[in-house]
Amino acid sequence: MRLDVSGSALAATIALLAGSANAQPMPAQQFPYKSGPVTITSCTVNEDKSNSTVSSNSLRINYFPNAEGRKLTSITFRVRYAGTPVTVTDTGSFDYNAPITHQFNLLGGHAWAGPSPEVCRVLTATFDNGQVVNPHYGPEGAMRPGMTDNGAPQQPGGPDGAMPPAGPPPGGPDSAPAPQAPAPAPAPAAT
Repeated sequence: MRLDVSGSALAATIALLAGSANAQPMPAQQFPYKSGPVTITSCTVNEDKSNSTVSSNSLRINYFPNAEGRKLTSITFRVRYAGTPVTVTDTGSFDYNAPITHQFNLLGGHAWAGPSPEVCRVLTATFDNGQVVNPHYGPEGAMRPGMTDNGAPQQPGGPDGAMPPAGPPPGGPDSAPAPQAPAPAPAPAAT
């Protein structure tokens, strides 16, 4: 097989590749960030200026439980820094609205890429009654529509009896409801 590439097609390909090298990085996650039954107020790392890497024990996550009247006993976070995903679990007894600051010994020694991870969110959270919540995220990383404050799926009528707003859900095709099956064809008439 022979591939013919004209000069203009080759130039366009080179220009496209050069442009992608200058692509802008993803915007930093904005805080405060509601992530299921937890609100993350900041998520940062510190630089070891002696060698331009992430300092050890410097992943700091500030957060508070936001499920009123409920305690959490375990929260697992997913953090992605410079393309490297890490998972960390914080255990204890975490009361509603109590501010929590914990540092974790992860990412130390990674090449410095700034103070903010690209992603910092809750994977799972466990309440003191054993209920486990796995928040759902849309394609942009935001909580999907139809979720309650504690990360559980919203029931029809909602917790206060109100129906969710009408119209298409935000967040793109990933968050759209499943299509309905077509109605069965009518049975042929008896003769």
